Amino acid sequence: MTTDKQFKKDVRELADAEGISYTTARRRLTTGAAQVPQDHAAMVAGLVARSRGKFTTEEFTDRLKRGGQEYTGYLADGREAAIAALEYALEHGVDAVDDELAAVAASKGMPITTDDLAEALRRVHDHSLLIDGSSVAETAYWVADRYWMHRWNNAMDQAGIGEYDTVVGPNVYRRFALHEWMAPGHSSGSVPGLY
Repeated sequence: MTTDKQFKKDVRELADAEGISYTTARRRLTTGAAQVPQDHAAMVAGLVARSRGKFTTEEFTDRLKRGGQEYTGYLADGREAAIAALEYALEHGVDAVDDELAAVAASKGMPITTDDLAEALRRVHDHSLLIDGSSVAETAYWVADRYWMHRWNNAMDQAGIGEYDTVVGPNVYRRFALHEWMAPGHSSGSVPGLY
């Protein structure tokens, strides 16, 4: 049996080795979802592509260095937020994420399909997701965004006095981290490690 002290050490070592946040590393170790360490080049290429021309590879590499562990962890948490939302939608259906999302998407000529959800999840896992207007990209973005928006709103409804930081805050953080991972450099608020 692993002691609490050893577990914390294992979490910190995983976080440092993979450049992910402590929270993400803890989740991986407690859910058994540990994955092969991220391919750094693929990660940077995906982030540069999703920045939609805002950064070159060199500029984004500099951004990662400036932001340090805090920014790298924020991006990793954004990716994990996308994965959690897409996995939830695959398991429970899009209506469980947002009961209007499927109808709205279909009315715009881009129905959300199980195939698109699965492909979006694959692309998030391997860092190849591009926000390019395709049905896969739109599915990835809107399903993940709506998932965390509703988690945020539900937490607001459930939080008691003085519980914002523990009940609501984590959902706000994940939604904003998701936005930074989906479109680096396009966030309107503060970005951990950078500003």
